[in-house]
Amino acid sequence: MPSNPKAEPYLGQQYRKIKSQCVKKKGLFVDTSFPASGNSIFHTRAAPADIIWKRPKDIVSDPKFFIDKASADDFAQGTLGNCWFVAACACIAEDSNLWKKVVPDYHGQEWSTDNKYAGIFHFRFWRCGKWVDVVIDDQLPTRGGRLIFLHSKSRNEFWSALLEKAYAKLFGSYEALTAGKSRDAMVDLTGGAGETLDIIDFRGEERKTRLFDILHKAKINHSLMCASIQAKSAAEMETKLSIGLVRGHAYSITAVQKIHLKGTGLFQFFNREKILMIRCRNPWGGVEWRGPWSDGSPEWTKVSESEKKELGLTFDENGEFWMSFDDFCRYFTTIDLCHIVNTSFFTLKKTYSKTVFTGEWKRPHRAGGCGNHPTFLKNPQYLLEVFDNEKEEIMISLEQKDRRSASFNKRGENYCIGYAIVKTDLNRKYRMHDRLERVHAGPYVVSRSIFDRVHLAKGRYCMLVTTFDPGNESNYMLRVYSEGAIGIKELVNDEPKPPGCMGKPKVAATSVTIHYADGLKDIDKEGIEAYCIVKCEGKEVKTTVSSKTNNPQWKERVTFYRKQPEEDIEIELWDDNMLKDSYIGAMTIPMSKKSDYTSGHIIRRYDIRKNVEDRDTVTGYLWLNIRHTENVADA
Repeated sequence: MPSNPKAEPYLGQQYRKIKSQCVKKKGLFVDTSFPASGNSIFHTRAAPADIIWKRPKDIVSDPKFFIDKASADDFAQGTLGNCWFVAACACIAEDSNLWKKVVPDYHGQEWSTDNKYAGIFHFRFWRCGKWVDVVIDDQLPTRGGRLIFLHSKSRNEFWSALLEKAYAKLFGSYEALTAGKSRDAMVDLTGGAGETLDIIDFRGEERKTRLFDILHKAKINHSLMCASIQAKSAAEMETKLSIGLVRGHAYSITAVQKIHLKGTGLFQFFNREKILMIRCRNPWGGVEWRGPWSDGSPEWTKVSESEKKELGLTFDENGEFWMSFDDFCRYFTTIDLCHIVNTSFFTLKKTYSKTVFTGEWKRPHRAGGCGNHPTFLKNPQYLLEVFDNEKEEIMISLEQKDRRSASFNKRGENYCIGYAIVKTDLNRKYRMHDRLERVHAGPYVVSRSIFDRVHLAKGRYCMLVTTFDPGNESNYMLRVYSEGAIGIKELVNDEPKPPGCMGKPKVAATSVTIHYADGLKDIDKEGIEAYCIVKCEGKEVKTTVSSKTNNPQWKERVTFYRKQPEEDIEIELWDDNMLKDSYIGAMTIPMSKKSDYTSGHIIRRYDIRKNVEDRDTVTGYLWLNIRHTENVADA
C-alpha cells in the first residue's frame, strides 16, 4: 500500500477546502458534525458537567502535533475503556510506514510558523475496503485543564488525542469506543487482514511451539499483535491479578524472541540454553507483569550484557515488560493479529498473491443465510479453481461493514458471518442452484471480520460468503490469499444470456456426475491412472486423473446448457500414460430417455465398449448420476 493512499472524505468533509475557508475568514474550524458537546462523549447518558472542551492552545502555551517522532510512549490510556484501540495505536507508532498512512501530511498539521493554524486536523482509517479521511476540529474534552481520554506522556504533544477523537467521530461518540477488539482497530489503522488465535487451541508442548513459530514469523513479517486475558463477567473487567496483569485488557506484543542464556564450562558458547520469550506493553503505562523475567527480576542475571544490549533491554516504568512464553500462554487467553500483506506475507520464504472482492448481502437473491437454510444458495458465490496437484493453502479474510459505527438511530450489532466451500462442476460458468459436496465451512462468528486457513486439493470449487441468518443485509469485503496458482471470480449470472436475433437459444440443461468405474478388462494388474472425456454438442470436458487403481473414482460433475437436448452425450475413458494415453472405451447417454433423468438422484451403471457400435464386447462399467431439466435457470 502507498504511504499516502487515496481516501474518500468522510461525511463529504474535504480537509483542504475547509482549512482554506477558515484561513481566509481568519477563524477556527468548528465541526458541527461532531460537536463539542456531551452527546459526542456519551450517547447513553449525560456527560458530567465538569468536562470542558478546550483547544490545545488553551491547555498549554506551546502545543505540538509531534515531539521528536511517533512512538508507543505517545499513547497513555485515559478514563475511557478503549485499551483495544490504544494498544493498536501503540503497535503502529513503532513503524513509520504504518502511522504515515493514518496521519497524512503530518508536517503540514504541525503547529509552526510555516503552517496556518485553523483548528482543523484530519486522519485516515481503513473501512471495509477503502480509506476514509476523517476531519475534526481540535476541541478536546478536559477536566481541571487536563485531557481526560487518550494522551501523550508529553503534556504538549497532541497527535494521539486528536487521533482518538477522529476515531470516536467515526463511531459516533467516545463512549462507543469502549469494549472493542484490537484486531479491528489494527485493521482500521493499516488495511491489513485480521486474525484471532485462541491460546486454548494450542495446548501441549508441540502445539505451543507451533504457536510461538506463528507469532515469531508474524513479527518478522511486521504483523501487528495484541494479547488479552478474557474476563468471564462484567465484574471481572479491568481487575488486576496478583502478578500484575489485568483481565479484559489489551496488551500490544512488541517482540517475540528466542533468548540465549549464559553457558557454563569450557564450551559455554556452544551449550547455551535458549528460552522462548515475549515482550508486551500495557497501554496504562506503569502496571506491569511482576512474575519471572519482569523488570529487574533475578532471571536477567542469566543473560549476558551483549544479549541484553541486542534486545534493547531497559527497566523503565513505561508499561513494557518481558515474560517467558510458557507464562504468557498460562495467563493470556487470546491473541489478535493483523497481517500486513506484502511480497513475503506471513513467512519469509513464501510469496502470496491477493484477490479482493467487495459485495453486498441483499434481499431477495443475495442474503440466503448459512447452510442450515433452504435459501443457502441465494448468496454471493465465487468460483475457486486450484491448479496445483499438491494441497494448496488458501487464506480467507471476510469483513462486513461495521454496523457499530453507523448513526445511533440505525446502529446495531455486527452480524454472525462465515463462509462455505462446496465442490462444483468442472465447467461451471453460472451460479449454482443445487448443492454438491461441502468441502469446508469457515467459522461462523458474531464479529466484524473472520480469518481462516484452508487446504484444498486440485479442482474446482464454489465459495459462498454468508450471514448466519437469512435476510441480513450489509456490505462486505472478501480477500483471498494464496501461495500458489489459483483462479477466482464471482459467479454473477444465473443462466446463459439470450442469443442474438440469429442465434439459437439454450432450452435445457444436462448434468452428468461421474462417480467411478469398475469391472475394467484388459488393464494392468497394478491399475490405471484414468480420466474421462465428456462430449456434448461439440464441447468436451476432461475430468481429473485418478490415482492408480483398478476402480478409479472421480465424483466430478459437468453441466451442459443445451441448444439441441435430443443429442446424445458420449463419455470416453482413457488411461493416462507418460508417452501416449491409452483408449479404454466409451459409452453413450441416450437422450431419447431424458424423462428418466429428471430426478437426478439415481446412480446408474453404464456399459463401456471399445466401440460404441459394438453391443457385445463390454470392457467395463461407468457409474453415473444424470439430471436433465428444461428449466435452464435451475441447472
